[in-house]
Amino acid sequence: MSKAGFARLERYELKYHIPLEMVSRLDAFLLPWCSLDSHSENSETGFYWVSSLYLDSPRWTFFKWKEAGQPDRFNMRIRAYGENPSPHSPRFFEVKRKRGDVVTKTRDEERFHALSTTYNASPVLLTQYRRKAWFGVHEDYARVTVDMGLRWREEQGFDFSLQTDRMRPSDLPEYFRPGTNAVLELKCPKGEVPWWMLDLIRFLDLQRTSFSKYGVAVREYHRIPTIRAVR
Repeated sequence: MSKAGFARLERYELKYHIPLEMVSRLDAFLLPWCSLDSHSENSETGFYWVSSLYLDSPRWTFFKWKEAGQPDRFNMRIRAYGENPSPHSPRFFEVKRKRGDVVTKTRDEERFHALSTTYNASPVLLTQYRRKAWFGVHEDYARVTVDMGLRWREEQGFDFSLQTDRMRPSDLPEYFRPGTNAVLELKCPKGEVPWWMLDLIRFLDLQRTSFSKYGVAVREYHRIPTIRAVR
């Protein structure tokens, strides 16, 4: 499996809430097992911006599936890298399907467009966050990410341009465990959890939880009357 790109990934995604101050301990632990991904390597701080434009139906079908805990569900997003992606920067058309503990992520533009037609899905929200990411050096695929500074805005078109005055925070205390403000994810193929990931969980005393960047953004969108009024 290529670390530079993919058409289809089937993996576990284990999520944890952590304080940002824990990243230095994470760095030290991962040193023998992982290397920074190319985006983090090219960033002065190790963190880089990820921008994701989410689509949903007029009835918020994908969000409602998530809120109901439907065991087999998916969402759709267009991903770009950078805080202010240029119109000519790459766009990745992703469908992320969750069945139990297994997440299947595909980048297939033809399938993406077919599903958007089937569900009458169109852009609804743009999310952004800063990410630090590592790849396992001894596995075909093992990935660790830390996401911070989560924010969102309504976006009914395909505009990825930076509009800081319209962005609203989604890393709010009510969505995190007390004393935490970042999301750690451990990702690996199903049935192939590396031993060092298990050791990392014990080393940092991590407690598995959940966090949906899209779900939190939609809840915030529906909580703010002035945003809902213009829709």
